Parts: sequence; C-alpha cells; structure tokens
Amino acid sequence: MKIDNSRPNFDPTVGADKADGVQKSAAADKARQAARVAASGGADKVDVSPDAQLASKAIAAAKEAPDVRPDAVARAKELLANGKVGSDPDKLADAMLKGLLDS
Repeated sequence: MKIDNSRPNFDPTVGADKADGVQKSAAADKARQAARVAASGGADKVDVSPDAQLASKAIAAAKEAPDVRPDAVARAKELLANGKVGSDPDKLADAMLKGLLDS
C-alpha cells in the first residue's frame, strides 16, 4: 500500500476556522442548556399523559389482586357438582369461543 500526500489542499490549517465555529457553537449550546436548567430550578420534570397514569393504576391494581379468587373457585365447583356446567361440552365450547370473540 502506498500513501500519497500530494493531494491538493492537504493543509491541516484549512478548515481550522470552521472547527473554531463548531467549538463556539458547542459552547453556546452548553450555555443555553445551563440557562434552562437554572431557570427550572435544577430539577428534572416529567409530564405523564392521563392514559399512562391510568395504565399505571391498572398495573398496580392487578399486582395487588390475588392470583386465585376463592369465591369464584367455590362457585364454579358448586355449579359443576350440581351439573349446571360441564355437562354439555358443545355448549361449553360455544361459550368459550363467544367469550373470545366478544373481547
């Protein structure tokens, strides 16, 4: 491999004025950011949408709910023992599919 440094405008000082402008712009950005932080009292602020608040409440409520509801289990056992459910598998399948399609 051969490196050829005979390119025109191969001068490290070319574009130095542009680099100074970039540095000045970066410094100005930092100054603006510092002014915004000072104006806000230095504290971060987050605005949460009402939908996100509702979702957060729903998640918290679901975490607090028990995994098994003993009253529902007892009721289901009683209905099964009395033959009110489970005696007709076609009807059960239809009800399950209807429940899935309605939701």
